[in-house]
Amino acid sequence: MLSFFKVLSLGLLSTAIVPTSTADEAPATYLQCIACHGDNGQGNTALSSPAIAGLSESYITRQLNNYASGKRGQHPEDVSGQQMVMISKQLDLNKDVPALAYYIANLPQVKAVSKLSGDLKNGSRYYHAKCGACHGGQAQGNKSFNAPKLAGQHSSYLSKQMRNFSSDVRGTHADDKLGRQMAMMAKTVNEKELNDILFFISQQ
Repeated sequence: MLSFFKVLSLGLLSTAIVPTSTADEAPATYLQCIACHGDNGQGNTALSSPAIAGLSESYITRQLNNYASGKRGQHPEDVSGQQMVMISKQLDLNKDVPALAYYIANLPQVKAVSKLSGDLKNGSRYYHAKCGACHGGQAQGNKSFNAPKLAGQHSSYLSKQMRNFSSDVRGTHADDKLGRQMAMMAKTVNEKELNDILFFISQQ
């Protein structure tokens, strides 16, 4: 099954690479992403595939490299992550990944429809206490902190990833510093807080 990703370490890209595609032209390698992430990068909740449209090039690059290098997607319970490992290992990290990251980052951003309910006031309070410093006050992401945008993402995907972090399915590799930071933070959030945080994010 086809699925998708998340980013590379810029260290593997020691020289600037000019993307071979334009924002209007999907690279051929994007065809393998469509089945799970959609032709517009909108994601697919039935497949637990995140929306990727508009995510930063650095984030896409880092996650694809993490999958390819074994920093992510190695846990037996991370089925979708294992799918991404297989796909990422088929990509040329110096050619395919920059082209994909450029194309995806320039796709019009999408906003997932959420049916989640919660306490917005509490969600705002918990979010700003535990997430906002890195992900931004409106969950818009922060490239300086390598923190991806969360606003517009499917709540079910965010929930699953938080549980993966808190249960050591994700964020345990010794070289995945950012992942280990997220795992540490995820373990400070209880179920009620998580629901309200996700509700707050869904309203941004």
